[in-house]
Amino acid sequence: MKIRNHKLTAVVLAGVLVVSIFTLVFAASISYKQIQSLTDSEKKILHSYEVNIELVELLSYIKDAEAGVVGYLLTNDSSFLKPYYIASENVKQSFIKLKLLVYHSAEQSANLDKLFSLINQRISFLGSILNKKAPQIDSSATYKKQLLSGKDIVTDVQKQVDKILAYELNLLRQSKLEHAKDLNLSPLSVLYIVIFSLFFFVVSYIKINKDLKGLAYSNNQLLINKEIFEHSEQIANICNWWWNKDENKLTYSNNIYHLLGCKRYEFEPTLEKFIEFVHPNDRHLVWEGNLSARENLITSILFFRVIRKDGAVRYFKSVGKVITDNYGKTLIIGMYADITEQYNKDKMIEDKIADLEKSNKELSAFNHIASHDLQEPLRKVQTFISRIREKDYDSFSGNVKDYFSGIERATSRMQMFIEDLLLYSRASNVARIFELTDLNELLDNSKQELSQRIEEKNAIIIAEILPTLNVIPFQVQQLFTNLLSNSIKYSKPDVPPVITIESRMVSAKNLPGWVTNPKNRYYKISISDNGIGFDPQHAEDIFTLFYRLHSKTAYSGTGVGLAICKVIAENHKGYIKAESTPGVGSTLIFYLPV
Repeated sequence: MKIRNHKLTAVVLAGVLVVSIFTLVFAASISYKQIQSLTDSEKKILHSYEVNIELVELLSYIKDAEAGVVGYLLTNDSSFLKPYYIASENVKQSFIKLKLLVYHSAEQSANLDKLFSLINQRISFLGSILNKKAPQIDSSATYKKQLLSGKDIVTDVQKQVDKILAYELNLLRQSKLEHAKDLNLSPLSVLYIVIFSLFFFVVSYIKINKDLKGLAYSNNQLLINKEIFEHSEQIANICNWWWNKDENKLTYSNNIYHLLGCKRYEFEPTLEKFIEFVHPNDRHLVWEGNLSARENLITSILFFRVIRKDGAVRYFKSVGKVITDNYGKTLIIGMYADITEQYNKDKMIEDKIADLEKSNKELSAFNHIASHDLQEPLRKVQTFISRIREKDYDSFSGNVKDYFSGIERATSRMQMFIEDLLLYSRASNVARIFELTDLNELLDNSKQELSQRIEEKNAIIIAEILPTLNVIPFQVQQLFTNLLSNSIKYSKPDVPPVITIESRMVSAKNLPGWVTNPKNRYYKISISDNGIGFDPQHAEDIFTLFYRLHSKTAYSGTGVGLAICKVIAENHKGYIKAESTPGVGSTLIFYLPV
């Protein structure tokens, strides 16, 4: 199962959340600004209306005062003067209200101050008329004339009021335009926010739904992997554990119970409880290993014994590793493995190795005996035979001469047999020192070694140029010598042997199953002759030690030569085989790695 980088996913989701929140906040701020602007425009409109209403009331106070004074002058009824007496206070209160309404505008404040001054002049003018001595009825025309003299003041008041109203009317028009604009923009802003919110909610739902499906799939895969993991633990006889440094908590997998021969959840899996199952002589190893891992964060491979619940002693191996998880927490993960079977196999192999070493020592002793204790008496016998032949052979009777010749042949075969055994032993056990060597030189040395037999048989050797390889020189020379010797020995009577040596590089993939590394390349070297050949069914048997196809009387030999060739080829990680057709000839092929 592919493991996703949850850090990257978390960063992406956090980024999406931040962008979404920012977008929502931005949209909300725009909407708030629109609403605030709408509210401000409404306040401005309301403000203009309030100023207009207050100015109307202010004028009504002045008009009421004038009407009262006129009524008093006409009727001499003092009840008409009541509006006049309260006019000053009403004007003052109205002025304060207007002042508060237009305080933000210096121009309107100046206009209002001028209006207040004119109104005060008008009220003072009315008061001056009332403070004069009461006139006679017949002189009422004079009073009317005095009243009309204040007309200019009234006109100035009206002009100033109109000026203030004109300013407010202009503000009202602007406020209405702004209000209309805000009324148009506000629904659009709300619409955009709703659309974005719906889009965001739909995308979020799709994403959450997708994540839930992915989570369900991941949980299912985790469940499958858990079952596979537990099954694998049981098959492999292992138990996993992990230690959390921050929490100082050690946790074991459930297979710990199986390894200790207990039922699942039979005990609480802690280090202390586990050590109770450890062999008393090995408990210090487990304690020290865990202590070193916890304090120094250094893990090591431990081998110790465990006594299962059923009393069986098992061999355990513990390995660990320090890691840091995706949250930056330090963990030590490890594994207990029941290696009892492996331990027993290793012990068996060690015993076999000891037996092999003992056999090698015995073989070395045999080689020493063969090279000294056996050859020395044989050489003495051959010396005596040689002296008898020189001095007394002619005096022997015919039968004795035949017996004596038989003794000579037997001792010669014995000498050859011992030498071949020594060669076989040497090929099998001698130190393998590889050198980069020209095979043409080794072939020439073999031809020189067999020169007498080559001349006797009039043998013809045709050889291609051979490669330079990393080989054990004396062994490959022995290989050439044995193969050439075989071709000369098993030649047809009265037919000069023709031996052809060819070489070419081949790929391992085209070779039979003995190749361990298909990427390797090999040199295929074949030695073909025109000899008597042999039955192909014996193609493998001829490389067996002491195996002979012919009787001792027909062809000399010990059956060791080709066995030596096989050992030499195997020493070089190579291979040798034979191909033959009876009466036509044989081909011996060996492969040496490049």
